[in-house]
Amino acid sequence: MIKLPFDTTNPATFAAEFKTVISGVNVTLDYRNIESSMCKAAVFLYKIFTQEFYDLLCTGTASPDEEKSMTARNCLQRAIAHFSVYEHLIFLITRIGNDGVTVKKNDDETTVFKYQQDQLSDNLVTTGWFWINMLVGYLNDNSDDFPGWNPDTDSDIPVDAGDFEKWVGVPDLYFVIAVRSIIREVWMECVESRLPKPVVKDDYNTRALCYDVMARACMRLAYMILPEPIRKDISNEMGKNHNAQADTYIREKVAGIYARKAQAYWTDWDVRLKRDAVKNNKKDVADPPRFSSVNVNENDRFYFN
Repeated sequence: MIKLPFDTTNPATFAAEFKTVISGVNVTLDYRNIESSMCKAAVFLYKIFTQEFYDLLCTGTASPDEEKSMTARNCLQRAIAHFSVYEHLIFLITRIGNDGVTVKKNDDETTVFKYQQDQLSDNLVTTGWFWINMLVGYLNDNSDDFPGWNPDTDSDIPVDAGDFEKWVGVPDLYFVIAVRSIIREVWMECVESRLPKPVVKDDYNTRALCYDVMARACMRLAYMILPEPIRKDISNEMGKNHNAQADTYIREKVAGIYARKAQAYWTDWDVRLKRDAVKNNKKDVADPPRFSSVNVNENDRFYFN
């Protein structure tokens, strides 16, 4: 069974424990009702911590130092709580009974407007990832006290969270872990294919890689895993179209913004590599333009006004 960082042996006390780690939620939750949503949220985190280490975090035994174990567990509790309510939100808004699906309306309460629900959903995701970032940062700072945590497991990955923060404004530690496979894919397809090994990371290929990864992540990752800048871009585009367009179309449009930027940087890097090759042959050439733009017209699938 999937472990959770809460005392689930007594459903009567679960709500009291849950409410201490969730923001602005005044609800008496029955654990037996929300359990599936909590387990779904927990599985999202396996790829970040591995299931074995995640289980240790849940039980408060990830470190020999009890105080540090409980600090890490508290961060995980807060993250799981916000993700769980995000996953369970539609069930909190609606009521499913023998007579069908209804919403609660009476003299004192009514359901929220759609824009309020969207804001709440996004805030729950943002707060959940805030606590995951706090947890990952805490584990990195105290890695000697958490033997099951190895932040250098994927030392072959050529970029880190600092690169994404520098070039695309994404400071999330969790995001680099979540897109490890995409980073490797872009590095092999777009960097190693241009240069013989070993390839040295520099500002040109790192900047292009970060934008390329953002574009691919936008199309592949679940909305819950996307970093805040992409979620906001998608939300803004959905708002402009009044949610009339399919989610796939909106994702393609947002991904296209990052993809065009990446292509411009790849093109610029290609020009620089060719220039360096010519210089090595002792031929003088003029410096190329700083950036090469991508041709975009109304027939382009990513065209936007």
